[in-house]
Amino acid sequence: MHRRQMITRAAERLNDRLVAIRRDIHAHPEVGHAEHRTTQLIIDTLTAAGLAPKLLEVGTGALCDILPDGSTEPPLVGLRADIDALPIQEANDVPYRSVIPGVCHACGHDVHTAIVLGVGLILTQLREQGLLDHGVRLIFQPAEETSPGGALDAIDGGALEGLSEVYAMHCDPRTEVGRIALRTGAITSAVDSVLIRLSSSGGHTSRPHLTGDLVGALGALATTMPLLLTRRVDPRSGVSLVWGRIHAGNVTNAIPASGEIEGTLRALSVHGWRDAQQIITSLATQVVAPYGVGIHVSITAGVPPAVNHASGVERFSAAAKAVLGRGSVGTTEQSLGGEDFSWMLQQVPGALARLGVRPAGARSAPDIHQSTFDVDEKCIGTGLKVLTELASTSGSS
Repeated sequence: MHRRQMITRAAERLNDRLVAIRRDIHAHPEVGHAEHRTTQLIIDTLTAAGLAPKLLEVGTGALCDILPDGSTEPPLVGLRADIDALPIQEANDVPYRSVIPGVCHACGHDVHTAIVLGVGLILTQLREQGLLDHGVRLIFQPAEETSPGGALDAIDGGALEGLSEVYAMHCDPRTEVGRIALRTGAITSAVDSVLIRLSSSGGHTSRPHLTGDLVGALGALATTMPLLLTRRVDPRSGVSLVWGRIHAGNVTNAIPASGEIEGTLRALSVHGWRDAQQIITSLATQVVAPYGVGIHVSITAGVPPAVNHASGVERFSAAAKAVLGRGSVGTTEQSLGGEDFSWMLQQVPGALARLGVRPAGARSAPDIHQSTFDVDEKCIGTGLKVLTELASTSGSS
């Protein structure tokens, strides 16, 4: 109880500082593998607290172990924060608006970073009071928004070595501030990028019979591929192919010689994901065959579903109820979004939780990956208390 009271008081004292850190990171966003300023802020903050963070070999991101006095042995509890931003122009008119043209924190990674930094600061205080009985590793991971994700860089850098559990939070505008949401099993989905390039001889629109119908073939891919895929893969696997970009030609009276269409392949299950990967090339080839064009299909491997372990969900839920109250934990549905924390959960038990960021009383809020996304900053205190409680207690407590 004394430890929990210390966590609550420390979180309240740190609130303004962490809000300022979050706003500083928000105003200076950096895309994946370019998070040099953000990484330096992390290292400087932890070093000033008497800790010894280590830069990842890829040049951005950091690891920092906090061990009880005299301890050098695992197991450790891992906490992961992703630190990169998105190539999106911010539309919010706020004092901490992004000063970097075309880049903003539209996914809440600035919040995740500030929270895990705060956890490190509180755990240092607990250690000084003899209230930390096991080690904790802070994992500041670059490039979550890339594919297959910077989590692999962190893993290659030793992030999971000696871990017995690993946890993360992600901002969720569907959940009200002051609450978290959880589910056992898959909480996100598998995601790949799909790029299809078509080629033909090109020609004049007055003589379409002398060349391949490249634009028609692109149209067929755009309209029929998503439907056909659902007929070839078990519908219970939740496979979804959605196009985001299509391009061909520059003038109205010329049939182009090349064009491309690009989108994402998503699946709720690993089985469906693998099946779709295996058939998508042959299916696309069959679709464009009548149009007399050449085709090349490129699938960029993304991430598998993030699968929460039952023990991790129980630990997360218990921690939230202990510091926020019994009504603080809700359930969430599986998202078709991808999350590279899945790579960590494949190797170490743990869980990913949804962190409520929607203002209290609001019926809706801008979604992640939108130029207007922002958070109710009370979520920082919520995440801070929950993750500190979780990290400072053992799985058997």
